Amino acid sequence: MIALGVTGAGMLAAEDLTREQLNKMLEETATNPVKSELLPGACCYSPMPYPNRIEYLCPLCKTKTLHEKWEKTGRVQTADKYRNQMKRIRELGLDATLDETDLCSQCRRDKTTEGITFHILVTVDQRLVRTQLEYCDLEKVIAFLEKKDVWDSGAGGTHPLKDALPRIRKILGMGGDEATGKK
Repeated sequence: MIALGVTGAGMLAAEDLTREQLNKMLEETATNPVKSELLPGACCYSPMPYPNRIEYLCPLCKTKTLHEKWEKTGRVQTADKYRNQMKRIRELGLDATLDETDLCSQCRRDKTTEGITFHILVTVDQRLVRTQLEYCDLEKVIAFLEKKDVWDSGAGGTHPLKDALPRIRKILGMGGDEATGKK
């Protein structure tokens, strides 16, 4: 799948997961007990400060965009982490790409708003779903595809994956109010 404003297209697993396979995995996750130890995680650290300014080089159009507010510089730094996570998701068999066009002054769809959002585009059985990313969404999807029973919040804390199933279903286009389209 090649799409404008999307990075990572064309690097798919040998065989993409089907809707039937994903439904089976969702059912197994919902019914299997959580066997892993749940960890509370760390809350006693100071977050790393973001730089005041950062330059973003769009991987699609090669435009350089300067971001100067801390909210935006943090999002630019997050892009690399998301790209690496998307690579892992594709290795696990999900046809998925990252839409980071909000970071680029040229590719950005809505040039009137200040906010920067990332979207994940997932295609299952020729059905495309575009979902705005929320906190730890990619960690949850990776844990699901790896058939784990918990997901890691990144600060050493783990959470039952079955509690995240409604969100995972939405991302996969298998429940919820996701925006969809045909490939």
